[in-house]
Amino acid sequence: MKRPYFVWIFILLMITFACKEIGVKKKNSTADSYSNLKIDSVIEEDSLKISDSLMIKYSSKLLWFPDLENKKLLKEIYSGQNIIDYSKEGLKKFLQDEKKNLYGQLKSKKLSNIKSKDDWQYVSQMDLKMNKNDYLYIQYYNNQFEGGEKDQYHYQERVFDLRNNKKLKLSDIVSLSKEEISKLLKTNLEKTTMMQQMKKYDQKGYAILSSANIPVTENFYFDDNNLYFHYNMNEISENYDIGDIIVPISWDDLSENLKTDFKERMKIN
Repeated sequence: MKRPYFVWIFILLMITFACKEIGVKKKNSTADSYSNLKIDSVIEEDSLKISDSLMIKYSSKLLWFPDLENKKLLKEIYSGQNIIDYSKEGLKKFLQDEKKNLYGQLKSKKLSNIKSKDDWQYVSQMDLKMNKNDYLYIQYYNNQFEGGEKDQYHYQERVFDLRNNKKLKLSDIVSLSKEEISKLLKTNLEKTTMMQQMKKYDQKGYAILSSANIPVTENFYFDDNNLYFHYNMNEISENYDIGDIIVPISWDDLSENLKTDFKERMKIN
């Protein structure tokens, strides 16, 4: 028995509506929707002999996100660099122009006067450290060495909320004041292996760091166990240079003050 024409129309409409509903649910799903985010990199490496005594080495790496389309988020990811073309070709051109400008600046300094043999290095890189629960953690590293005894290096930690297309702030994670966080940092700095070793073998340095007020920095990242605060050279104390320092605070110490959304997404009990 053939069904009436209007019955077929009704069935088609119901199927179409059901498909749309399924599509909406899939689109709005928040369960690790960026876990398979495609991530590649662009690398530029080169060297230039300025004179018989001086060699300049350039190395730079940028991450490339072909699946990310939100310009506001991409601007945050490449913040601090004059990048407006986020394609692989655009990133490659940026690095080539950066290298060319660097070489031009160095040549203008008349570095041929340097007599002792030396290698100068300019290194910058973006490294993916975590992509979990729709949080993307990237570490930015720069190292500039122009002779002398010490490298001028700097770390920057950034975590991005892919669901809300923004860089994560400390206030998105905890509801504590800066004074309260600073106290926790001071307590946890004391617990680090570094400080315990200094207490035995470098009492002067230990006394300087243990008496310093720990500033609250937005240079942070996290994993399943801790929230980490990364301090570059001289950021805790200008009176004692020990290089960069990482201070962890466990989720147990912060549990009652964690933001509900963050706690649920990171599955913190």
